[in-house]
Amino acid sequence: MTTLFTGKCWRCWPGFCRCPPTADEVEQMKGDIFLLDRELLRENRRAREFGEALKQLSNAIVAVREARMADEGLDNVPPDLHDLFTQAQASTALLSEDRNQDRVAPLYRAIQHTDGGAVYE
Repeated sequence: MTTLFTGKCWRCWPGFCRCPPTADEVEQMKGDIFLLDRELLRENRRAREFGEALKQLSNAIVAVREARMADEGLDNVPPDLHDLFTQAQASTALLSEDRNQDRVAPLYRAIQHTDGGAVYE
């Protein structure tokens, strides 16, 4: 029971409305949750792909620097490659931090086992 002027339920006004939502509102919320869930899965997949690409790039930079160091030592490593090496090490350390680990995929796997085998990801 919302009023035209306030947009809030006249029985609950001025507090938050505690009336049960209508069936249309419930269906709209279910649709919104489904779309947000799909977007979360897509963003998580993109983050994993980006993390893997960054890890591969960092490993390639480290491998090139190590190969040049093995050939002729520090004289064969240009300063810009050494700077890239330092940044690659920082990126690798950043990727390995606990806060950057994927927590969504294991959560969805746990939900999948309790949800009757619905496929996520």
